[in-house]
Amino acid sequence: MSSSLAATVEGVEDQPRRTHRFWMLLALVTTPVLALDQLSKLYINSHFRLYETVPLVPNWLDVTYTLNPGAAFSLFATMPPGFRSVFFIVLSIVAIIVLAVLLTRPETSLASSISFALILGGTIGNLIDRLARSVVIDFIYFHHNSFSYPVFNVADSAITVGVVIILLFSVMGDHQSGEKAA
Repeated sequence: MSSSLAATVEGVEDQPRRTHRFWMLLALVTTPVLALDQLSKLYINSHFRLYETVPLVPNWLDVTYTLNPGAAFSLFATMPPGFRSVFFIVLSIVAIIVLAVLLTRPETSLASSISFALILGGTIGNLIDRLARSVVIDFIYFHHNSFSYPVFNVADSAITVGVVIILLFSVMGDHQSGEKAA
Protein backbone atom coordinates (compact mmCIF):
# COMPACT_ATOMS: atom_id res chain seq x y z
CA MET A 1 0.00 0.00 0.00
CA SER A 2 1.38 3.44 -0.85
CA SER A 3 2.48 5.62 2.06
CA SER A 4 -0.11 8.34 1.36
CA LEU A 5 -2.92 5.78 1.21
CA ALA A 6 -1.65 4.13 4.40
CA ALA A 7 -1.55 7.52 6.15
CA THR A 8 -5.10 8.25 4.99
CA VAL A 9 -6.38 4.88 6.21
CA GLU A 10 -4.55 5.31 9.53
CA GLY A 11 -6.03 8.82 9.92
CA VAL A 12 -9.54 7.50 9.33
CA GLU A 13 -9.02 4.65 11.81
CA ASP A 14 -7.59 7.11 14.35
CA GLN A 15 -10.59 9.51 14.11
CA PRO A 16 -12.82 7.65 16.63
CA ARG A 17 -9.95 7.62 19.16
CA ARG A 18 -9.40 11.39 18.76
CA THR A 19 -13.14 12.01 19.12
CA HIS A 20 -13.30 9.77 22.18
CA ARG A 21 -10.32 11.58 23.78
CA PHE A 22 -11.90 14.97 23.05
CA TRP A 23 -15.21 14.03 24.72
CA MET A 24 -13.47 12.38 27.67
CA LEU A 25 -11.39 15.51 28.32
CA LEU A 26 -14.48 17.69 28.03
CA ALA A 27 -16.32 15.45 30.50
CA LEU A 28 -13.51 14.87 32.98
CA VAL A 29 -11.61 18.18 32.90
CA THR A 30 -13.40 21.03 31.11
CA THR A 31 -16.91 20.45 32.47
CA PRO A 32 -15.88 20.12 36.15
CA VAL A 33 -13.75 23.29 35.86
CA LEU A 34 -16.65 25.13 34.24
CA ALA A 35 -19.16 23.85 36.82
CA LEU A 36 -16.94 24.74 39.79
CA ASP A 37 -16.24 28.17 38.31
CA GLN A 38 -19.87 29.03 37.61
CA LEU A 39 -21.23 27.58 40.85
CA SER A 40 -18.63 29.43 42.93
CA LYS A 41 -19.39 32.70 41.14
CA LEU A 42 -23.13 32.13 41.61
CA TYR A 43 -22.58 31.56 45.33
CA ILE A 44 -20.39 34.67 45.72
CA ASN A 45 -22.79 36.83 43.71
CA SER A 46 -25.81 35.74 45.77
CA HIS A 47 -24.22 35.64 49.25
CA PHE A 48 -21.73 38.54 49.26
CA ARG A 49 -22.03 42.27 48.84
CA LEU A 50 -19.69 43.84 46.30
CA TYR A 51 -16.22 44.33 47.90
CA GLU A 52 -17.23 42.32 50.98
CA THR A 53 -14.26 40.40 52.40
CA VAL A 54 -14.30 37.26 54.53
CA PRO A 55 -10.93 36.01 55.80
CA LEU A 56 -10.42 32.26 55.31
CA VAL A 57 -6.82 32.14 56.52
CA PRO A 58 -6.15 35.42 58.39
CA ASN A 59 -3.45 37.56 56.73
CA TRP A 60 -3.13 35.08 53.83
CA LEU A 61 -6.35 34.16 52.02
CA ASP A 62 -9.66 35.99 51.80
CA VAL A 63 -12.84 35.72 49.81
CA THR A 64 -13.32 39.21 48.39
CA TYR A 65 -16.16 39.84 45.93
CA THR A 66 -15.03 42.07 43.06
CA LEU A 67 -16.06 42.66 39.46
CA ASN A 68 -13.29 42.72 36.87
CA PRO A 69 -13.96 44.47 33.55
CA GLY A 70 -10.49 43.53 32.24
CA ALA A 71 -8.61 40.29 31.68
CA ALA A 72 -6.64 38.26 34.21
CA PHE A 73 -5.33 40.43 37.00
CA SER A 74 -7.42 43.39 35.67
CA LEU A 75 -5.29 43.78 32.55
CA PHE A 76 -6.88 46.14 30.02
CA ALA A 77 -9.48 47.30 32.56
CA THR A 78 -8.94 50.91 31.47
CA MET A 79 -9.72 50.28 27.78
CA PRO A 80 -12.93 51.88 26.46
CA PRO A 81 -15.78 49.59 27.66
CA GLY A 82 -17.37 48.91 24.26
CA PHE A 83 -14.08 48.00 22.60
CA ARG A 84 -12.91 45.97 25.62
CA SER A 85 -16.11 43.93 25.72
CA VAL A 86 -16.07 43.04 22.01
CA PHE A 87 -12.31 42.41 22.12
CA PHE A 88 -12.53 39.90 25.00
CA ILE A 89 -15.58 38.12 23.60
CA VAL A 90 -13.96 37.69 20.16
CA LEU A 91 -10.64 36.68 21.73
CA SER A 92 -12.41 34.08 23.90
CA ILE A 93 -14.32 32.61 20.94
CA VAL A 94 -11.12 32.34 18.89
CA ALA A 95 -9.32 30.72 21.85
CA ILE A 96 -12.15 28.20 22.29
CA ILE A 97 -11.96 27.20 18.61
CA VAL A 98 -8.16 26.88 18.68
CA LEU A 99 -8.24 24.85 21.91
CA ALA A 100 -10.90 22.51 20.51
CA VAL A 101 -8.78 21.91 17.41
CA LEU A 102 -5.66 21.31 19.52
CA LEU A 103 -7.58 18.80 21.66
CA THR A 104 -8.48 16.72 18.60
CA ARG A 105 -4.99 16.59 17.07
CA PRO A 106 -3.52 13.08 17.27
CA GLU A 107 -0.01 14.38 17.93
CA THR A 108 -1.07 16.32 21.04
CA SER A 109 0.41 14.68 24.14
CA LEU A 110 -1.78 13.71 27.07
CA ALA A 111 -0.23 16.42 29.29
CA SER A 112 -0.88 19.06 26.64
CA SER A 113 -4.41 17.78 26.09
CA ILE A 114 -5.19 18.07 29.81
CA SER A 115 -3.66 21.55 29.82
CA PHE A 116 -5.77 22.62 26.85
CA ALA A 117 -8.90 21.20 28.51
CA LEU A 118 -8.16 23.22 31.69
CA ILE A 119 -7.60 26.39 29.67
CA LEU A 120 -10.78 25.69 27.69
CA GLY A 121 -12.87 25.37 30.89
CA GLY A 122 -11.47 28.62 32.26
CA THR A 123 -11.96 30.46 28.99
CA ILE A 124 -15.59 29.35 28.69
CA GLY A 125 -16.22 30.26 32.36
CA ASN A 126 -14.99 33.81 31.96
CA LEU A 127 -16.76 34.15 28.59
CA ILE A 128 -20.07 33.25 30.26
CA ASP A 129 -19.48 36.09 32.76
CA ARG A 130 -18.68 38.57 29.99
CA LEU A 131 -21.78 37.62 28.02
CA ALA A 132 -24.06 37.66 31.09
CA ARG A 133 -22.65 40.67 32.99
CA SER A 134 -20.00 42.37 30.80
CA VAL A 135 -17.59 41.81 33.72
CA VAL A 136 -16.00 38.80 35.40
CA ILE A 137 -16.65 37.90 39.04
CA ASP A 138 -13.39 37.53 40.98
CA PHE A 139 -13.20 36.50 44.63
CA ILE A 140 -9.99 34.66 45.60
CA TYR A 141 -7.54 37.03 47.26
CA PHE A 142 -4.02 36.01 48.40
CA HIS A 143 -2.07 38.53 50.46
CA HIS A 144 0.44 38.82 53.29
CA ASN A 145 1.89 41.95 54.85
CA SER A 146 2.93 44.15 51.91
CA PHE A 147 2.37 41.36 49.35
CA SER A 148 -0.98 41.52 47.58
CA TYR A 149 -1.88 39.29 44.65
CA PRO A 150 -4.69 40.44 42.32
CA VAL A 151 -8.13 38.96 43.06
CA PHE A 152 -8.97 36.05 40.73
CA ASN A 153 -11.43 33.17 40.27
CA VAL A 154 -11.58 29.43 39.52
CA ALA A 155 -11.49 30.03 35.75
CA ASP A 156 -8.33 32.13 36.06
CA SER A 157 -6.79 29.37 38.20
CA ALA A 158 -7.58 26.69 35.60
CA ILE A 159 -6.10 28.82 32.81
CA THR A 160 -2.97 29.47 34.88
CA VAL A 161 -2.51 25.81 35.85
CA GLY A 162 -2.98 24.77 32.20
CA VAL A 163 -0.37 27.26 31.00
CA VAL A 164 2.07 26.24 33.75
CA ILE A 165 1.74 22.56 32.79
CA ILE A 166 2.44 23.42 29.14
CA LEU A 167 5.48 25.50 30.13
CA LEU A 168 6.85 22.82 32.47
CA PHE A 169 6.59 20.10 29.85
CA SER A 170 8.00 22.43 27.19
CA VAL A 171 11.06 23.02 29.35
CA MET A 172 11.37 19.32 30.24
CA GLY A 173 10.96 18.31 26.63
CA ASP A 174 7.97 16.73 24.91
CA HIS A 175 9.48 13.23 25.22
CA GLN A 176 9.01 13.47 29.00
CA SER A 177 5.43 14.75 28.85
CA GLY A 178 3.97 11.29 28.91
CA GLU A 179 2.64 9.09 26.20
CA LYS A 180 0.73 10.58 23.35
CA ALA A 181 -2.95 10.70 24.15
CA ALA A 182 -4.90 7.70 22.96
